[in-house]
Parts: sequence; structure tokens; C-alpha cells
Amino acid sequence: MKKNNTNFSKAAACSLGGLLFFSSCQKSQLNELKAINNGNLPVTSKFSATETTPEIRVLSFNVRHNDASDPQSITERQGNIRQIIVDNNPDIFGMQEFSDNSFETWFIPQMASLGYGVYYDESAGMGTPKVIFYKTNRFTMQSSGTVVLGPTNTGTWAKLLDNTTSLRYFVSNSHWQFDSQPVRMQNSQALVAAVNQYNTENLPEIVFGDFNAQPGADEINNLKSGLDLVDALGDTDGDLTFHGWTATGTGKIDWIMSDRSMSFTSWKVITTSYNGFWPSDHWPVMANFVPGIFGGAHADANGKSVNANTKFWFADINGDGKADKVYWNSTYDSGRPQIFLSNGDGTFASAAVVHTAGASTSTTTRYYYADVNGDGKADEILWDPTLNSGHTRVYLATTNGNFSSAVIDNPEGTSVGTTTIYSFADVNGDGKADKIYWNGTVDSGHTRVYLATSNGNFSGTVVSGAEGASTTGGSVFYYADVNGDGKADKILWQPTLNSGKPAVFLSDGDGTFTSSTSFTDAGASSASSATVFYFTDVNGDGRADKIYWNPGNYLGKLKIYYATAANTFDGPYYSLRGTSQSGDTDFFFADLNGDGKNDQTRWNYAENSGELRNYFAK
Repeated sequence: MKKNNTNFSKAAACSLGGLLFFSSCQKSQLNELKAINNGNLPVTSKFSATETTPEIRVLSFNVRHNDASDPQSITERQGNIRQIIVDNNPDIFGMQEFSDNSFETWFIPQMASLGYGVYYDESAGMGTPKVIFYKTNRFTMQSSGTVVLGPTNTGTWAKLLDNTTSLRYFVSNSHWQFDSQPVRMQNSQALVAAVNQYNTENLPEIVFGDFNAQPGADEINNLKSGLDLVDALGDTDGDLTFHGWTATGTGKIDWIMSDRSMSFTSWKVITTSYNGFWPSDHWPVMANFVPGIFGGAHADANGKSVNANTKFWFADINGDGKADKVYWNSTYDSGRPQIFLSNGDGTFASAAVVHTAGASTSTTTRYYYADVNGDGKADEILWDPTLNSGHTRVYLATTNGNFSSAVIDNPEGTSVGTTTIYSFADVNGDGKADKIYWNGTVDSGHTRVYLATSNGNFSGTVVSGAEGASTTGGSVFYYADVNGDGKADKILWQPTLNSGKPAVFLSDGDGTFTSSTSFTDAGASSASSATVFYFTDVNGDGRADKIYWNPGNYLGKLKIYYATAANTFDGPYYSLRGTSQSGDTDFFFADLNGDGKNDQTRWNYAENSGELRNYFAK
């Protein structure tokens, strides 16, 4: 990992300006910043959401067939099995070892009285029925079937229509062989083939069951890769599910998975006993799903890079409402920024617009893209502490994705200090991105705001903000409108401060800010310098949401917390698109297709031949 103190302003390069144009940062910038900024960089941008979509509560439970050696018969346990369903109130649940006639005869009417319909089929003549229950007031079963997975193994599937949203889902329940890994592999391969055969409409998939296989097993990996599934229980991070009538789990063999068109909000292993008795020798597992936040990947081959030193930004340069891509590498094309205009379909123009006047071959140069003159197009701002007496310089956007060759010099708020961080954001709501300066060693660590005036200039009068000041190295500042009033708010995060909470300060409209305890105390916090936060409007409601990512946590999933009208963050929502456990991965958020919701871009210079992957917000 690079640690180059001359490349001090990666965070500044990522803290974007304006409420209309939000560029995003990349991890190669993050890597170089770690020595100065603890590896955390600010980003403001937009996103999409399903905050009003009801969750789908899914439960899987091996109820254990009747066996004389067990502490209780299934008849003695059946009331506790029923109570598991009552206590957890799943919308969909599946059972394995649903094989004892007396239990079936008793349990199905019990569930009908609770509002559940059922699909199972004993006609296959092998193994035990794999039953699927669903709430009839929530779902309509449109079709279903049973498939043979092995010598004594079957699985069931059902297509369910969600009556509340008109969305449809493909659900599968199966039980794999307990005593033979080769047979389990056969079960896995047959299940993949069956889902592909019967899910002809490519519906979102939820796959669960007792697979009798531990995380990392070949048969689990085959299932995951064959259907592009993600385990809601966290794979090796998940809790144990089989306990064998003891209070201590001995293995994780029960699974709830979905494909990446879904997201989930929570999961649990239900370790409830009743009066000292377990309902089964397995603990039930449960996950709450919502529709995915992003759609599938669009391969982005124009303007790709396999060089970790390449920088990307996303901002609407030509004013058509779609964020364009800016590529810069000090060693490429004499350091000239390359602008690739958005096609609106997840790709960018093959031919770049090249800005010669803004070229730099210096690795200490920092670029920012924000609308400083309020004309609806993002302008280019350059700063290099070693050049031009530390002034920022503005090149106004012109037409067709280019910038003026004439430079506007900004003598106010200059810095020749390598620890200075600049940000550009519209803090007073006039449509022009203002300049914000921070250096922990200057002005008691206050943020210093220079309001945009006209034609790429800024006021010479500084607004020194004591609220949200920091003299601690590694402090990261984000600017985004979290409360939806049209003004960019300030967020301060430093992993050793404030218990790792990103502290939110709402804009007063004049360059000053007021602390918001409700926003600060809501959503994820982190004391890890490997964490990256983003603040971006996911669902197009005008409020920037909080996004948490740490490559070492949650299998590299992004966690989204939606900003609410009550000035809190609601979540988390675990997104399954573009997950990464690599510290070299960079995420960007910007509205690539002009629908008012910011999309997700993922780039890792060592993957996909340096291509970017774009995921549209739904």
C-alpha cells in the first residue's frame, strides 16, 4: 500500500462541490492518503432506495423427524415448533424433515388458522417433503413444483406474487444428503440446474434449506457461483445452526441465500427454547429481504485503467443531467484530464474530450469538479500547494464536456500546506458550490467557508465555523444535504473521536452549521480507519443517505442508511451489488442516467482488465 505524504489531498479531491454535481473518490486515492488521513475519504453523491417497500421475512427450519432416541417425540415438540412461527411471524417459511404424518395432519391446519397457504408434494416418493408456507394475505402462489436432487433428495420451488408490491419471487427449499459429500455436490448441481430451468422469467431468487454443508464447502461454492447467491447469514461470519439438542452449536449447515437482485436488512439464528426443551435439534434461521437497491452491472470499458494511480471523478460536465466521467493520471497524455460523456445507459463515449489547459504532470495536483458559477455544469478546480502560491484555480465548463482555456485565479483561502483539505459544496443553497478549507493546525481546526460569488470567484470574507471543528489528524469532512433543504450540510468523522460516529452539522445557510444529535446518533459508526463512509441521495428524495463500507466486514457489502424527514438515518440495508473485500476497490456514486437517483460505480484496477462496473439505482 502506497504512503506518499506529498499526495496529501486525496480526501479533498473527493469532497465534491455543489448539490447538483457530485464526483466520487477512488481507493487508489485512499491508499496514498492513509499516512495523512487514516485512509478515509469524503464523498458526496446520490443513490436509490426501497425504504417504503415492506420487508419479506423468510425463515428456514429443519424440524427433525420423529426419533425414539430424542429427548421428546415430535408430538411433544409440535407446540414449540408452532410457537417458533408465532413468535417470529415469517411471511415465507420452509421446513425440512416434514415427514411424520401425524405432525403434518396437525401442523398444516394450525398454519392455515394463522393465515398461511402451503405447497408440498409427497408424490416424488423419496426423502421427506420440502414444504413452503406463505402468508396468503401477502402472497399469491402462481406456480410450484418438486424436483429430484439425488438418490433420496428432493427440493421444492414456488413462484410467489407479492400482493403489496406486484413484485414476483422464485423461492426454493431443499434438504441435502447428510452423510456423503459427493451426493451433496450432486444435490447442489441439480438444484442449480432446476432453478435455472424453472425460473425462466429471471425472477429474484431466495434459496434456503438444510444443506448439511459448512461454509467454504465445494457444494456451497457451486451453489453460490451457479446462481450468483449471497448468504444472508454471513458465511463464516454467521452463527452456528445445528446444536444436536445441546445449548452449544456444532455447525453451520442451514442456509438462507438470495441472488444479488435482492437486499436484506437483518438476519438471525433463533436459539429459543421453551421450558428447557428445544423445538428441534436445529435452530431455525431467518432473514428479512427487500428488493435490491441497484440493478445489474453495466460493463464500462471506455476510460478504463489498470493503473492504481489513476483518478476518477463523476460530475455533469455538459449540463444534460447525467454525470460524466473524468479520468486523470499524471503520467498519461501529458497529464491532461480526459472527459468521457455519459451515454445514459451505463456506458460512456468512446472518444474523450481532452482539457489541455488543465493539464498537470505533478502528483501533488488536486482536481475537483463542482458547479461554482451556478450554470448547471460542473466546473474544474485545480489546486497544487507547490504551484501558484497555493491558490485554487477555476476553469469554467463551456460546451460539449469541455472547459475554458482561461483560468480564474482564487487568491482567497490559499494554502501551501500539504495537510490542507479543500471541499466544494453549496452550503447556502444558491446553486453555486462554495469553497471550504480545513487544516487542523490553522484557526483552531475550524472549517473556513468562502461563499461563491460569480464567474468562478469566491468571497474574500471567510466564515470561520467553530461547530464541527477538529484539530485531530485524519479528520474527514463530507458535505451533502442530509435534511433535504437544498443546502449542503457538514459531516465530520474521525475514527478516534465521538465514539466513531460521523457527526452531522446542519447548514445554517450562511457558511455556519448547527449540530444535529439525531442524525449523529443514527446509523453506522466505526472506529476503524479501514472504513469508508459516503453520503449520497440513494432514493432521489433530496436527502443524502449514509453508506458504510469496510472491505473486512460483512463480506464487503455496502450498508445503506436512508435519511428520513425526522432527521435520522434508517437502516441498515445490505446491498449485494458490487460487493468487495479488496482494499483496492473504489466506489463512486453519481446519477449516470439522469433519473434523479445516484448510481453505483465500482472500480478495482486489478480486476476486469481495469474496466469499471456501473449499477443503476432502482
